[in-house]
Order: sequence, then structure tokens, then C-alpha cells
Amino acid sequence: MLFAMSFTRQPLILFVAYPGTGLLDLTGPQTAFWAAQRHMDVAGRDLLPYEGQTVSVQGGPVRTEEGVVIETLPMSMFDERSIDTVMVPAAAGIAGMLDGLGPTVDWIRQASRRARRTASVCAGAFLLAEAGLLDGRRAATHWALCDLLAQRFPAVTVDRDAVFVRQAHIWTSASVTAGIDLTLALVEEDCGRAVAMDLARDLAVRMQRPIK
Repeated sequence: MLFAMSFTRQPLILFVAYPGTGLLDLTGPQTAFWAAQRHMDVAGRDLLPYEGQTVSVQGGPVRTEEGVVIETLPMSMFDERSIDTVMVPAAAGIAGMLDGLGPTVDWIRQASRRARRTASVCAGAFLLAEAGLLDGRRAATHWALCDLLAQRFPAVTVDRDAVFVRQAHIWTSASVTAGIDLTLALVEEDCGRAVAMDLARDLAVRMQRPIK
């Protein structure tokens, strides 16, 4: 049985955005964390609500690959704050974008050293791998990109069958919708299974497909 964790401060979740970010990669986990707060009372203890913020290198508007413009805060605003979770979404053609995302990758690398956990959605694993966070670890990514991830980052063991993978404090998921599965598991770790089960029913998704 999993029990809810105790937090001394409101858990800060930073959602990383960059030009071309996949909208559902970003908003799927955001919605799941937001919805979880409606069910926290079933855990039988006082749980602090999540604080979610969307960040980018410079802050300001960021255009997603679908053409939706989202407002972000600059990453530097949170350099001195305690970060609980870093969520890294994917983008179409992410492998070809990495050279232009150096400052984002550098921030992810640094923030992961201070955060309790870092997670990627779908091809967001390429950003984690570029930051060196997946070296010597198993990882999941979109099925169509498994070969490319393995070729570009030979220090990473690509799990082609997993919906999502947890390796210590690093989490990766296999696809856009698998990011919601991963978020359910993060909520379960934080708030207990009762909250996560209620959240899964609320979102009308299964709780839960196997973790590896």
C-alpha cells in the first residue's frame, strides 16, 4: 500500500515550454495535477495543493507546434526556489531541434539536481538525454523514436515496451497520452492511491497501466 507523502511547503511543479512544444504534452499533465487537488481530501490527511507554473528560458509568449500561444514565466525566477517536480514535454522533430535548445537543456540539467524528481512526456526524453540525465538508465519514449533515441544516446537503455519508466528520481513516458499515466503515478506517490484512483475516474482513464 502506498501512503501520501508529507510536504512542509506547497509542491512547486515547473512545466518546461519552448518553441514548438506539443500542446497536449504540456497541458495533459497540467490538467491531471490540477484535477488531483479536487480529490485530496479523501487521503485522510492535510495535503498541500500543487503550485504549477509554465516556464521558458526568457519567459513571455511561446508558440506551441499547434499554433497556440501560451504565456510563460522566465526560468530564472525559480533558480532560488525549491522545485518539487520538473515536467518536460515533447515536440515534433525534437531530435533536430536539440542544437537550438541549449539554454533549455542546461536549465533542465541544473534544475534536476535540485528537484525531487524530473519527468518527460513522449519525445521529451531527448531533452533529458541531451542533459545527461538518462545516462546509464532505462527510458521510454514514443515507439517511432526508440531507434533514434538509442542511436543518438548509446548510454541510454531504451525500453520499447514500457508505458512509462521510473529510474530513481527520473521518469519518462512513451507517448503523449502516456504522460497522463505517468502523472497519475506521480500523484499516487504524493497523495496515495485513493486520490490517484479518484483522479483516474475523474479523467476517465485506467489506473494504471504497468510501470517499469
